Amino acid sequence: MEFSKVSEQNAWDAVATATDQIRHGESERALLDWFQARGVNLGEAVFPCLGVFDEGVYSGTLVTQDRKVIEYFVDLSSPEDGDFEDVTAQLGPKDPSHPARDLKDLITMALVYFDAQQSRAA
Repeated sequence: MEFSKVSEQNAWDAVATATDQIRHGESERALLDWFQARGVNLGEAVFPCLGVFDEGVYSGTLVTQDRKVIEYFVDLSSPEDGDFEDVTAQLGPKDPSHPARDLKDLITMALVYFDAQQSRAA
């Protein structure tokens, strides 16, 4: 997708890169398994970025195959204690349909990216 503002194109490209890395298994296998154990279809989910908090510790946000926005935090040394929370109802201006949306925001752009992929698949 093409955008008129460089900052918006940069956000799109960042989401595309992070999503492609996950979809091609270019991340720690235990993390990918943790996502899948929580019902995330890695071939359809969208990742605004992959936050490496520390070695084996990840935090971030993802958009599931059902367009749910999930915030997560997991220490792979004790993955059973990880957080995986649906925050879709609290998106506010991060929702692309919100009048105060900011397409430079990676979460907003992840939803735009998800919607564009769904449109292409239809």
